[in-house]
Amino acid sequence: MSATHRRGGVVVPRLLRALAPLCLALACSGVDVHDVDEHGGGDDETGALPLPSATIEAPYLVGDLACSEPSQIGAVERELEPHEEETELPVPAGLPELLAEIRARGGRPALHFDTRAAGRLLNVRVPVRGAQIHRIADGVSEVALDLGALTVRLTHAPGSGGGEPELVLPTTLPLDQVVVLKTYSREPTAGGLGGAALTMVSVFDRRDEAAGPVATLAIDDQVPMAREADCDALAYELASEVPPVAVSFPPLSSCTVDECAKTRAAWLRANHDLFRVRQMLDFVASSPPEHRAFLWAAQGGSESGERLMSYESDDVGPNTALEFYFGPYAEYRLQAIRLAYARLWKIFHDHEIGGLELDIECTPDGPGDICNTTRPGGHHAVKSNMKLCDKAYSTPSQAFDVPRLVLHESMHHMFVPWKNTTPRLSPIMDTHTHGHGALCAGKLVTDKGYGLKKIKHLASYENEREDDCWHNNFAFRNNDTYAYAAATVGTYIRFGYLARWPLEHPPEDEEEGYLPDPDCGTPGVNTPPPGFSDPLSKCYKSNGELVCPGAHGGLLPGDLDIAVICPSL
Repeated sequence: MSATHRRGGVVVPRLLRALAPLCLALACSGVDVHDVDEHGGGDDETGALPLPSATIEAPYLVGDLACSEPSQIGAVERELEPHEEETELPVPAGLPELLAEIRARGGRPALHFDTRAAGRLLNVRVPVRGAQIHRIADGVSEVALDLGALTVRLTHAPGSGGGEPELVLPTTLPLDQVVVLKTYSREPTAGGLGGAALTMVSVFDRRDEAAGPVATLAIDDQVPMAREADCDALAYELASEVPPVAVSFPPLSSCTVDECAKTRAAWLRANHDLFRVRQMLDFVASSPPEHRAFLWAAQGGSESGERLMSYESDDVGPNTALEFYFGPYAEYRLQAIRLAYARLWKIFHDHEIGGLELDIECTPDGPGDICNTTRPGGHHAVKSNMKLCDKAYSTPSQAFDVPRLVLHESMHHMFVPWKNTTPRLSPIMDTHTHGHGALCAGKLVTDKGYGLKKIKHLASYENEREDDCWHNNFAFRNNDTYAYAAATVGTYIRFGYLARWPLEHPPEDEEEGYLPDPDCGTPGVNTPPPGFSDPLSKCYKSNGELVCPGAHGGLLPGDLDIAVICPSL
């Protein structure tokens, strides 16, 4: 069931009340302050909110967790040597052809975000590390893998000892090339969803995951489990609005069970949000060049095509467009942003930063730690070690603010290659020096790009000569810009506000007398081009739209949920 419920064209306020904590309006920069009591309005006797026609009320998402910038030593921009790093990212294989085929058949492609299965399925990837392998005899090794709810023994030699459930693997699969997939499910009940239960453990060869599992273990009542110690299950219950995804959790340290669950719930939400903004970017990059500027500025909307709005800010609606965060369209900025998000996705799944393994530490107790001096929500002062402070666990805005925080902190120590004229390698940072005025040399300001007010300034500043004075280039090198873009779009999708993007489509140069194909793209979409990743391998008609599921079962960031908008004949 969708997370947004309507009665007579209005939004049922139960969801608005549930989301009210997301709207705490104290940004990292200390600006954009609003009265929290304004959020989740509509608690009148009728239980309904009067809404303008063709709009849907959505919360104004403004973070309240402060940020702390690490040392900038070594964070220096430099020119790229020839062929040192690519400044463009390939588009998902087959996607441009698929979008072109849809248009050729009379349809208009769009993204369709379906969250009806939210909270029902979660896949957690657990790679086996070399240090975990225990040699028990010549040529015989095993791993006792702690999966939270239970420990599973992976071995090449059946019955070699130990009381844990056992999975025997082919001798051709080295244990350090194993990735385990934990599958959790939640069954619908009269009151919503039941508890998260581990239902399957599958073993894959990470060198060829597409070949399928090499061994599986179905979890039933005969397999003893300690659910109270299963942080992943608790995290999924907290983040129950997330539709089926696959996630890799980084190692945690110094965490209570509650902190562990909240940390992994935030990581799970951020993983989803990052996936969604990458879908939009891949869609733009796979569209014809003449359409990209239009799509860059395009807004999204609800399942029925309603625009998002808010009584407290005109930003809601426009903040579903990429242009809102990163400024006007430029091809080199599109490529740089796609590269940066691709590197962030790699961090989220490989947990590697600069050759070091990423780990997250909960509420460090050292008196000199930044958590206990300036008291931010979190920091990433040491390259491989992210710390979440007490504020991250006490904020009522867990569903937006903490995912935004871990996205922000994960982008520290990252460089993005890009090319406008001269190829560059630039650090993604918090602090920027930007000039203003007719010559872009006056009113020099050095400040941190925290919060929506600073993000919008970098994205939209122009002097009287319509020169952005390099602000737009700072926008795609600003941590909080990436974090806000992903977390805002992702949160709106998770809670059912944003279901379609774009709402409007680029104008087409149709020949005189053109009539759309009555099948509206069906022949081309039912058989996607070779190489296009569609894990469910089928498309279906839904309310006049042809939908090709992708994100629900896919592990790859190139999977897309494609809808075909059928024009009236």
